Amino acid sequence: MGDSEGTRRSYLEIEAVDPSHGRRTTVIISHDRLQAVARRGTAHIHEAAYIVPEILQRPQAVFEGLCEDMDEDRRGVGWRCYCGIPSRAFSRDGSERPTYPGSVYLVFVNADRVAYNWRWEKADENAPDLPIGHETRFKRRLL
Repeated sequence: MGDSEGTRRSYLEIEAVDPSHGRRTTVIISHDRLQAVARRGTAHIHEAAYIVPEILQRPQAVFEGLCEDMDEDRRGVGWRCYCGIPSRAFSRDGSERPTYPGSVYLVFVNADRVAYNWRWEKADENAPDLPIGHETRFKRRLL
């Protein structure tokens, strides 16, 4: 969807799996968030372009109901956390590299289907495709 003048996109649409019924849905990243990511460097741009869609389309787990303040969207209530181990990672200069051993990638999506945060986190030693503390960090696992 474009802005009021139709000169640029106001958000990026990404196809994602909806764990409630297994069909596809759309998640968006706002233009403001993309600009903030771009200021953080090439690696973050590549993560938004390649890793976020990969996790949203092929998650190893999806949790619903965030229990920790650090996971919440500052503009509203968080909703879901998509979790997985992507096929690649990116170095600071944007070059492709292997994923980080013992880490998982999380993408947080609010109830309006806006991806508002994403990052690498330490994996649970007993469940290497899930983040540490997943048992108490989320209300329920959907996938």
